[in-house]
Formats: sequence, C-alpha cells, structure tokens
Amino acid sequence: MERLQFEKIENNKKILCEVIATYHEYTDKKFTNNKLNIYYSLYKIVNNKIILIDIKDNEDKKIGLELIKELIKEIN
Repeated sequence: MERLQFEKIENNKKILCEVIATYHEYTDKKFTNNKLNIYYSLYKIVNNKIILIDIKDNEDKKIGLELIKELIKEIN
C-alpha cells in the first residue's frame, strides 16, 4: 500500500511529510428525518483493508464535526 505524502514549506524549504492519521467520512446510505446519515472516524490501513478507529478525544470529535460541516457546504 502506497503511503500518503505531501510537501509543506517551512522557512522557505520544502519538507516531505508522511500522513500518519486521517479522518474518514462515510455513510450507510440511510436517512433519519429525511437527512442522510454521515459518520466520521479515524482510520488505518491493515492488509489493504480500512480499519475504523473510535474517536474518544473531545478535540478530535470537534475536528471531525467541522470536517463534516465543510463537506456539507461543498455538497450544497
């Protein structure tokens, strides 16, 4: 499995960074009160399979909710 990488610029120098954690938004394609259920989780890839990791930290929960809000804005 190829690792996710990106470049950032710090002190006018490019630095190659490797992603160690990302959020994953997903849906079960079900609706509640006419609204699509959207979930978010941290995840890791093990043996080419996505393993979801429960988010327990309140700060991570806030970040996840903000990401969903941004996703909804982009969809609309």
